[in-house]
Amino acid sequence: MPQKLREVGGCLVITIPRPIANLYKFKAGDMFELEPIGINELKLKKQV
Repeated sequence: MPQKLREVGGCLVITIPRPIANLYKFKAGDMFELEPIGINELKLKKQV
């Protein structure tokens, strides 16, 4: 699912489509870590 990088209030934002958020039980306010894992690749990990 391609997502567009947007600017909101001086920050860059990528939205997570609702079906993916539901699948992984992501909620507003959840904290995440981003880790570069290769050229043009990131790992997204929910903090517990």
